[in-house]
Amino acid sequence: MNYQGIEIPYLNKDSIKHNADSFRKKYHGLSVPVDIEKIVEIKLKIDIIPLPDFRKNSSLEALITSNWKSIYVDKDTYENQDNRLRFSLAHEIGHFLLHKEIYEGLNIKEITDFYRAVEEIPRKQYGYLETQANYFANFLLIPKEESILEKEKLLQKIKNEDIIKKADSKMVNSYLAEQLIHVFEVSAEAIEISLNNLNNNL
Repeated sequence: MNYQGIEIPYLNKDSIKHNADSFRKKYHGLSVPVDIEKIVEIKLKIDIIPLPDFRKNSSLEALITSNWKSIYVDKDTYENQDNRLRFSLAHEIGHFLLHKEIYEGLNIKEITDFYRAVEEIPRKQYGYLETQANYFANFLLIPKEESILEKEKLLQKIKNEDIIKKADSKMVNSYLAEQLIHVFEVSAEAIEISLNNLNNNL
């Protein structure tokens, strides 16, 4: 495959959100948190394969193979049920949904195949690939409608606290994100991004 000639099709956020919402409705329903591990292993029949020191040795959180049969993850992260793992799984499913033909052409069977592809794909195009998968994961695990609802509920509870009265909107979102980890079961960082997107009508 000519990696240098790869062009990632443009997908706007509305299109990615629609894909994430449709996928969630089909495989999970409307409730949160989204059980992405169950979706991956049971409904999509993709094996999650924990490898010792995977993150340390590869600098990756997860990696899906081009035949869509396996996702490699870090063994410690998997065993500790780290919330980052759930986002990483959703990110890889983003590639499955948004980049199916492209990813199949990359012929990724193991980590060395991934490195080869990354080295040869133009940086800008690779950035599009990863950004789109990140948006998909965020929209899938932190649905916009649910994040609006949960934010409003929490703001009502803490409306008299100093953080709400004195801080700017980004600082408030950072505070709220920590309180909403148990709702969405993803990292505070991912929730904060979602809340900031609400401020920007994204």
